[in-house]
Amino acid sequence: MDVFNNAFLLVLSLAGLIWAIKGMKEKLRLMVFFGVILMLAPVLILMGWVSGLPLVSSVAFAATLFVRKESKNA
Repeated sequence: MDVFNNAFLLVLSLAGLIWAIKGMKEKLRLMVFFGVILMLAPVLILMGWVSGLPLVSSVAFAATLFVRKESKNA
């Protein structure tokens, strides 16, 4: 059963990576936010660093700051 849990967490992490990259290409901050969360949380769980999970949202928010839409007025 442990193998299935690890496989599921890896699939979630891969989906998060795809969401983060797609969000960066289309400059969608919310998609990047959830993509980074989906990417980092399973990795931390697999590594046994459950105490680092509260930092995932801060890292995801920092990643969204790199995605900026260009204003139409400028």
